[in-house]
Amino acid sequence: MNKDDVGAMMTVRFGKHTGKSVGLLVLKEPDYVAWLLTKCDLCRSALAASEEAVRLIGIFDAKPLLTNCSGRDCAATATRGTAYNSTTWSLMWWCDACDPYQGGAHGGKLHSIRTYQDAIDHVRIHCIARRDALCTLIRAIAVAKGLPGRVGEAQANAFFTA
Repeated sequence: MNKDDVGAMMTVRFGKHTGKSVGLLVLKEPDYVAWLLTKCDLCRSALAASEEAVRLIGIFDAKPLLTNCSGRDCAATATRGTAYNSTTWSLMWWCDACDPYQGGAHGGKLHSIRTYQDAIDHVRIHCIARRDALCTLIRAIAVAKGLPGRVGEAQANAFFTA
């Protein structure tokens, strides 16, 4: 791992993502990060990347959602998202006071997503671990937390240091 500046994020120095920051991978390659987090026999540099990913995921999870609740006549800020079984494109945002089933979803079909790990679990269990599904879901959560539409190293760094 390499940390060039005090404010810069660590960059990966191994494998296909050499030169990319761990922060960018957390935001744009969550399937790779999920794989990295499950490895217990990592080399020293991969272990450092895994530890950095855990730290950045903690920052990701601590950031509040900035989007409004989808509840009828609700002006509150959302605290969680919900996704239907096997989908990630129909994410809706809710505050803790509103019932996500008020929109007509069938009982037991919605899954609450608050954290990065919730997103990984939803895709692994309900979306047959599709890579595109996890990327879509993490991206939607990150945008709801203030990430801009296009993401490169500078935007990822700003997202994790703001």
